[in-house]
Amino acid sequence: MIHNKNENLLKLDLENYDEPTELPDIDNFDFSKDKDLYTRELVQRIHNGFDNLYGDNKIVGGFEVDINLYPYHAAYGTNCGGAIIDKRWVLTAGHCGKKPYIRVGSKYLNKGKKVPIKRNYIHPLWGAKSKEHPFDFDFQLLELSEPLKFDENVQPIKVAHIEDMVIGKVVTVTGWGNTEENGPYSNVLRAVRVPIISKENCQHVPFPYFRGSLTSRMFCAGFTEGKKDACQGDSGGPAVHDDKLLGMVSFGYGCATPGSFGVYSKVAKVRHWMKEITRIDFD
Repeated sequence: MIHNKNENLLKLDLENYDEPTELPDIDNFDFSKDKDLYTRELVQRIHNGFDNLYGDNKIVGGFEVDINLYPYHAAYGTNCGGAIIDKRWVLTAGHCGKKPYIRVGSKYLNKGKKVPIKRNYIHPLWGAKSKEHPFDFDFQLLELSEPLKFDENVQPIKVAHIEDMVIGKVVTVTGWGNTEENGPYSNVLRAVRVPIISKENCQHVPFPYFRGSLTSRMFCAGFTEGKKDACQGDSGGPAVHDDKLLGMVSFGYGCATPGSFGVYSKVAKVRHWMKEITRIDFD
């Protein structure tokens, strides 16, 4: 585990921190030689299955939970999660790839009801197609072959608006991912609560894929000292505050690494794309 040596990173004071989240977008980022190197390395990792750059994560420092507390959570294969947004639709991460089915309605990874997927819609700008960051637009919509039957263990989650994104808010992240970096997957659903961090602070993280390159479709959450985070196996899992879907687990550097944070895809930024695909008004 790599420790942070950047003393400019600030610890978050949750009681006195209500800075608005929207910071200037990096729309014309100048790709340096180092950035190009990191981009090539990241794309190669995407093709190779992500190893320690958790495009494929799990919950560290969290606790076991019952599915009726988080009935919107779906298992997508054995190494990704997703959020139920309608009886026929689930939102997950683009980097999770295409799998044949989801499971819903159980806190156990392999015991939920299996529902086949009719069609996958990966965001057209995912997969290094964005000039800003190779993890930009890390979204995928799953159209189910049959409608879900809602009950206490299976329910949709509301989609957040941009005004719901506020630094200092604590999001709850759920998943079956590793409970420690490179550790075993959890067979039982777990949750962790982490605060949203300003993009300004997150872009000072001295690791690849962070340095000044995060886009307006991303936000960071976690603690400077580490200890709590998503990890391998949690990718595509929901980050929720006040019963609204704010983000999807996207990537990070290790798991709960001191001096680093988890990076999440900002769902509010793709509401229009979601509506175009699903024909659903999420208001």
